[in-house]
Amino acid sequence: MFLIALAGPVLACGLPGGVDADATATIAALNTSIAQSSAPTPTAEVINVVETEATATPPGPDPVATAQAEATALSIGATETAVARATLDTDSAAATASASAPFLAELPTYGVDPAQGELAWIHPPVTISASGYMSYTYANQNITTVAQDFVLASDITWNTRFGTAGCGYVLRSDGDQEGDYDQYIALVIRGGSGELFFTIMQDGEVVRNEITDININRLDPSFQWQNDTTNRFAVVARGNTFSFYSNGSHVGDVTPSIAFERGFVAFVGLNESGTTTCQYNDAFLWLIE
Repeated sequence: MFLIALAGPVLACGLPGGVDADATATIAALNTSIAQSSAPTPTAEVINVVETEATATPPGPDPVATAQAEATALSIGATETAVARATLDTDSAAATASASAPFLAELPTYGVDPAQGELAWIHPPVTISASGYMSYTYANQNITTVAQDFVLASDITWNTRFGTAGCGYVLRSDGDQEGDYDQYIALVIRGGSGELFFTIMQDGEVVRNEITDININRLDPSFQWQNDTTNRFAVVARGNTFSFYSNGSHVGDVTPSIAFERGFVAFVGLNESGTTTCQYNDAFLWLIE
């Protein structure tokens, strides 16, 4: 699989009024956890994807894994991307324009010109739930869409038991079926009243000392860390720089030391213990020209 499962020590990163939320300790623990992990084979015991009827996973072979394998075998280029874009609602030009309008209006918030690019997809509402110790789950019905420079945004409603569990995105993953994947991970956790962690995985291994921590709560006064609250989390990728936005507020930029030019994106929920549930609504992917 192209996503990771956190494995290793339970973090002491806490919630407001709870235990220690020291960022340095959290980064060290996350680095250890991810570094010790491998590319697991998902099982029913640790993965439970709850989707809307329109996106429910049919019985039989895992369609996401199949799509990954097929997409990885293809050269990454204009043809595949154009085919993936065709999954956007094509019932009528008017319906598409109406559905697209709110997202086009949102782009200037992120410093993106709506005239420079096109909408790759609008994702229907989806809820993903991970249960069990250090488990993960993921979703994206447009998993074969290849993104280079882009905007990815979604309303995220979360419910987690511990501060180190959270919701976020996998970015520019190459989908390597042998586990030697290259990808970025942007994860928002409830610990520390809201922390964003960005890290790099190359050839299936965490690049050490490459976890970047951003305290969202200090930069976004409207951020809600409590269970069953909703925040809109957006990432803008331009070249080798990723800019992050929380509820429309710019909370930071990350320029990784290793550049992956393009790849797949997906929603991800990571669990420490108990159950973590991430609801994604009004999600869209915009490809910047």
